Amino acid sequence: MPQTRKILTLHSPIGADVVDQLLTSIEDALHQVGATRVWIDPRSTHDLTVMAELPDPADKGDLEVPDPRLVTEPVESDAVRS
Repeated sequence: MPQTRKILTLHSPIGADVVDQLLTSIEDALHQVGATRVWIDPRSTHDLTVMAELPDPADKGDLEVPDPRLVTEPVESDAVRS
């Protein structure tokens, strides 16, 4: 049975184009790891809260949903960006 999870809260005083690209990327990534549903919590006010239904790790299946706290990706510092 899928679990409903709060994925992130996006503080939205940024441009609409940036918000659109971020939300599209987040939605794509969540679907790649098995999300069956992705949505913006309608109770969100000024900030946007992204929610998703993800597979329950206790369910036996081929798909393994990684713990997001264990995913490490290099972060480029602002000083290095051109």
